[in-house]
Amino acid sequence: MYLLGLASALALNRAPVVADAVAHERALTADTAGVRASNGISSSIAAYDKVLGIPKCISGGTSCDTGDLVSGRGNIHPEANYPNTLGTTCIDGTSGGPSDESVDRIIVSSESGDYLMEEGRARITATVNCWADGYTNDYVYFYHASIQATLITFDWNFIERIQCTGGGQQTLTTSYTLPKGSEQAVRVSIRHMENDIIELTSDDGSCGLGQFDDNDDVVFTVMTDASSTDTSNFSTSETLEPIASITKPPTASPTIKTTSNMISMTPSLQPTDESTPSPSMTREPTSSTSPSTRYKPSSSPSTKPTMSPTVTSKQSSKPSNSASPTSTPSYSPSIPKNLTQTPSMSPFVLFTYGESLYRDTSLGIQISVGLTARQIAQTGTKVSFANGGQSSISYHGMMDGAGIAPLPDGGYAYLSNSEKSSGRGGVYGLYFNKDGQITDYKALLTGTSRNCGGGMSPWNTWISCEEVGDGQCWQVEPDPNKPNHNSPKATLLGGPSGGAYETVAVDYTNTSKPVFFITEDKTYGELRRFEADGNGWDALHVGGRTTYLQFLSGNRFRWTTSLSAGKNSAASYYPNAEGIIHHNSTLYFVAKVTRTLFILDLNDMTYTSERTGSSWVGQGAFNSQPDQIIESDLDKRKFIYFTEDGGKAPGVHVRDRKGNYYTMARGVPGGRYSGDETVGIAFSPDRRKFYFGFQDAGVLMEVTRDDDQQFN
Repeated sequence: MYLLGLASALALNRAPVVADAVAHERALTADTAGVRASNGISSSIAAYDKVLGIPKCISGGTSCDTGDLVSGRGNIHPEANYPNTLGTTCIDGTSGGPSDESVDRIIVSSESGDYLMEEGRARITATVNCWADGYTNDYVYFYHASIQATLITFDWNFIERIQCTGGGQQTLTTSYTLPKGSEQAVRVSIRHMENDIIELTSDDGSCGLGQFDDNDDVVFTVMTDASSTDTSNFSTSETLEPIASITKPPTASPTIKTTSNMISMTPSLQPTDESTPSPSMTREPTSSTSPSTRYKPSSSPSTKPTMSPTVTSKQSSKPSNSASPTSTPSYSPSIPKNLTQTPSMSPFVLFTYGESLYRDTSLGIQISVGLTARQIAQTGTKVSFANGGQSSISYHGMMDGAGIAPLPDGGYAYLSNSEKSSGRGGVYGLYFNKDGQITDYKALLTGTSRNCGGGMSPWNTWISCEEVGDGQCWQVEPDPNKPNHNSPKATLLGGPSGGAYETVAVDYTNTSKPVFFITEDKTYGELRRFEADGNGWDALHVGGRTTYLQFLSGNRFRWTTSLSAGKNSAASYYPNAEGIIHHNSTLYFVAKVTRTLFILDLNDMTYTSERTGSSWVGQGAFNSQPDQIIESDLDKRKFIYFTEDGGKAPGVHVRDRKGNYYTMARGVPGGRYSGDETVGIAFSPDRRKFYFGFQDAGVLMEVTRDDDQQFN
């Protein structure tokens, strides 16, 4: 997360600007006013909305244009009604002059030339002013949000970041798929970032807070399935029917409320988050319907979203006994959705994450429809066993990285770090039998500090790394029947001086000489590569050779013996590296400061990178810092799972083989986990159970698919 308090340390070296001497034309003509497309549909010009505090197009059409309503920035180059952001919580930078950065105009238009319609493609055209003397450090960020109810709660979803290619006024465009909802918003944010590393933003990343940053929003009306039957009366007065079964009665909300991501508009009867759930209900759906499907509120809601028996385009969240599979819309049309057969009859099918999220009130999370979570451990509380007993010690605090070790009896151990400092950290084991029931809990490593990440070795030991200045990576044997079970030992992975280490991955292509990769959470934290001289426990304690990752020009890299070259490369390209995995000659790792996923081809020694969460599908958002990552069966499906550090709704997110991102589960926005981080992601050996937790809250959860299938 980035703090406003850093601003004083990041003062930029710019000469004072006098407005008269740098006057330049910012003529913005309403060139779409009154224009009709060939199909007779009008475009729309925005007007300032005093309730929202931003420009708004009140009628539907082919496009929405702010005209000159957002031209300028704050009082630097006076912008009417600034800051022109929802809730007025995202303020403009106050440094510079008229020649410096600003967002001057936003046009949202349908790519098809027809109505702007939910699930249709839209183009954003932004006119921005880039600093002539430093435009290479100016970046324009695009976000979108869906706003549907009287009490507007919205999450900004990242679309794309584009670098300015020249000074002065520039026109930049990007495209995205409109989500569901009749009211939608777009944000354009221009930011100046020295060296593309330092970036002052809000917790969720959607608001640039730098001295020269400008953020502007526009709200517009989108055609929905409800309005498509009568386009002549298409307006924002229409409201969508409540979706799925709701967990509380509707309440009228005629008053105006404003928080950072919450605004109340005109009165209407809609369910709100302030209502008290019925005692018989624990979940609240937060999903949207597809255009051809509408859900009615049930008079006797169940604990899961329920659907009308006549609906065939949505799957049941529980498998049925029907032998006839029913297909559903999918983001990957070539892949069938879940079949409504009994688990024993069904072949494996991919699960579509984030298509719809529902709220589990008791757990304080939103989770993909078709998944169920339960809490299995709580910091400071003794663990309950399947036989009715309890652990002798309480569940550890500051849990962090985790792994799963299969055991000879068919059970497994969930191995969890404790990131407590001053020698109070360590590793703890939560033991399960072959039926997935908890049977034991105990400490496996104590006396260490800030055990953050780690990784499993090929021989099923857990490697736990300390994130302190002279930290080491320790090898822990979870199997009680192995000789080293009670003898954890520092490895050679961290070198003689140690470091603030994070996560470990291993290339086991050569089984006699595995290669380990270790990340370090520092600006100058080099990525280390350790080539072991053998296999098994002793391979991490004797011999070996260490080299360091160095990025080169042309998206190439090499492994160098120069520690300083590795540190400098980290500071320039991948500061504060965190999660890392290896699969099939490919290395994946994240740099949390720049929110970047790096993908290294270890055969041809080239790499690519992408902004985490940059290509988004479905509900939710991944706007805060990526942390731990794990993979699941990459040969067949290539899914990568991410934890998230910070923000108002930290979650577990998923990336598919095409680079699309989805939300699996997250904290309710602004709820009990706001500002927390998700940790401890791991799969049971059969991949039918998934584990994750919230570090500060000290909650560990177990997730299963409702159809009892394996996870992707």
